[in-house]
Amino acid sequence: MIPIAREAQLVLLVLGMAVAMAQHLFGLSAVWPFWLMFAALLVLFRDFKRTIPAIPLAVVSPVDGRITDVKDAVHDPYLKRTARSVTLCQSSLGEFNVHSPIEGKVQNLWVRSAARHAESELAVWVQTDELDDVVMVANLSSVLRHAICHISAGEKLGQGQRCGLMAFACEVVIYLPRTSSVSVGVDQSVRAGSDKLAEFVHEAKPSSADP
Repeated sequence: MIPIAREAQLVLLVLGMAVAMAQHLFGLSAVWPFWLMFAALLVLFRDFKRTIPAIPLAVVSPVDGRITDVKDAVHDPYLKRTARSVTLCQSSLGEFNVHSPIEGKVQNLWVRSAARHAESELAVWVQTDELDDVVMVANLSSVLRHAICHISAGEKLGQGQRCGLMAFACEVVIYLPRTSSVSVGVDQSVRAGSDKLAEFVHEAKPSSADP
């Protein structure tokens, strides 16, 4: 059985029961296209476990998709800082699950709803114990794009932990500390929760034995 994203389980259950009832009343020949649609939805909203890399300072991809842009010096509009950024285009064929890019505490969430969908955004700010700040921004620039996050400010997230659902083909921007080392390039495909986007770089502290 395909594991299904929890956000879609109830809808798919109701849909499956409705198609089964229609088959009982009208026969398989009348409803087989709906069974095909149902099977396609099961595949779209799949939720398989991911292998999280054993790299404590790594920033992993929050969604399945493709890298569309990497910039070294951009303005982070949420934390008002100069940052590095990695932009991804989410896969249109799923999985649509969202994973935390780092281990840390959720500092804030911003939801920007606008009459024009091109201006609608969902942003999440997560901070590590070492005070590295990462902001993940989802551009919901279409009526077909939707995001659900099951997290709140003050909550602790694990690296690669599933924390919501996002669909369909959303653009996601990750703002990183300026000192981060980005390890991906444009057109590279990445898997959520598994593939590394970047790594935090911390300056070595001088030991007490140093003169």
